[in-house]
Amino acid sequence: MSYVVLARRWRPLTFAGLVGQPHVSKTLENAIRSSRVAHAFLFAGIRGVGKTSAARILARALNCLNGPAPEPCGTCESCTSIKDGTAVDVVEIDGASHNSVDDVRSLRETVPYRPVIGRYKIYIIDEVHMLSTSAFNAILKTLEEPPPHVKFIFATTEPQKIPATILSRCQRYDFHRISIADIVGQLELIVREEKFETDVQTLTLLAREADGSMRDALSLLDQIMAALKAPVKEKDAARFLGVVSSRVLYDFSRALLEHDPASCISLIEGVDREGYDLVTFSRHFLEHLRNLVVAGLGKSGVKSLDLPKSEVSELVKQASSTESEDLHRYFRHFSHTCEDVARSSFPRLILEMSLVRMAHFRNLVPASELVARIESMLSSSTITKGHGGSGNPGPSSSGEKTQQSGRKKKSGPGKGSSRVKASGEADSLEMWKDLLEDLRKTQPLLASALEHCAPLKVGAEEVRLGFAEDGFALKRVSADENLGKLQAFLDNYFSNQVNLVIEASDVKPPTLHDEQSRKLEEEKDKSRREAVQSPLVQKALREFGGTVKKIQTTYDQGGE
Repeated sequence: MSYVVLARRWRPLTFAGLVGQPHVSKTLENAIRSSRVAHAFLFAGIRGVGKTSAARILARALNCLNGPAPEPCGTCESCTSIKDGTAVDVVEIDGASHNSVDDVRSLRETVPYRPVIGRYKIYIIDEVHMLSTSAFNAILKTLEEPPPHVKFIFATTEPQKIPATILSRCQRYDFHRISIADIVGQLELIVREEKFETDVQTLTLLAREADGSMRDALSLLDQIMAALKAPVKEKDAARFLGVVSSRVLYDFSRALLEHDPASCISLIEGVDREGYDLVTFSRHFLEHLRNLVVAGLGKSGVKSLDLPKSEVSELVKQASSTESEDLHRYFRHFSHTCEDVARSSFPRLILEMSLVRMAHFRNLVPASELVARIESMLSSSTITKGHGGSGNPGPSSSGEKTQQSGRKKKSGPGKGSSRVKASGEADSLEMWKDLLEDLRKTQPLLASALEHCAPLKVGAEEVRLGFAEDGFALKRVSADENLGKLQAFLDNYFSNQVNLVIEASDVKPPTLHDEQSRKLEEEKDKSRREAVQSPLVQKALREFGGTVKKIQTTYDQGGE
């Protein structure tokens, strides 16, 4: 007797045996029990998820001589003939090869004839989306109002190609991808009945490669049962099928998380030596990285992982060893690598360099930790509260922010020492002007920022500067780098250890360049007069009878 493949021998015969489609099974069972069975059905879904099997089960349930019943007896003449494919009352048509309008017309001619054995004449059209537009139009009227003894069951993998006029006349059932857990459970039952020894890791590998299709999983199981001697291990099955085992994927992710680029190179060499397709490997590893991200989300994420418990626990263990944002970064980077590998003439080199780069990724520092570090740095710097006239740091009576820099010891005569001895601190403004002039020669940007401060006290012992709170100049001068430069300049200028205090103040900065300011105002006035006396402006005033209310020049933003 010729061998019958597993996909045919283990085709489900009842709704209860339909794996992974409980929503379809329960709905059809309830419809049969309540005698509310529609005249036309559309079963849509990917390959190998049970569409044709469900159509045959429905036909047996409706035509069972001991029914109709949700559970056909399986022993009557109608049930056995439908199972064997010899039933005259159940007509199966391949839509891909019978897609013309003439084929549909031939079908319509048989519709009026009553069934021979069962209650209904049932037409099952597989891949119905392959019918031509004319064929769809020819079946419309019959599909909408068929005789009471006729049922139509359409199956398709591409429901979007079916005209809306057909869809509106059918009850649609969408068949889901079968989960890995459901496929593994069915495969365990089959290998036990077939007395074939293998482990759950091997069956998980087959289920992962089947991509939601039970028929594909059974075909792969058929292959390894015929080619490999039991007991079959995962690595043997992976090598035979040309796919990467899950163990290799975990080794790769461990090498990345442990920042071990040498191991990444070694693992890729092994994958390439075994002859695995690197594009397929990249796709599987990207999916593995996705699973790591999901496992890092906690219990809510773990529930959505379609994997055996042993793999889930290892995923959670690896994901807990690094931050979630790092896992996101790995996934984002490798998603681009997958595209590059698929297009490149040198996929191994692209893959190697990408994984080496990922292995060199340093873990990201959480924002909360960065803030803590900054606060620690600020607290370690010499930020204190100042008070009114004393040179020593202390609490400010007004609660204003005061910043005191670190001080450096200087020796030898300085430029400002003679001025201090000669004039004391009476003329601090003049001293401040001279100080800024010297500072401008070496630090022009810093001197420019200091022009916006009020010199509250300028002397050899202490320099106290007041800035408008939250002003740009205060932020610039308070920066650690600029604060150090200013402190060094003052110590050298006065040949003394100067106590520098920076604080918020309402005192307005003095006008340090009176002559320059006077010239600027003269230029502004001249520009305003020229603007008013312009012939174009005078003509506009005459034409419209207007008056000049505001003049804006390039020197200001709205002088009157």
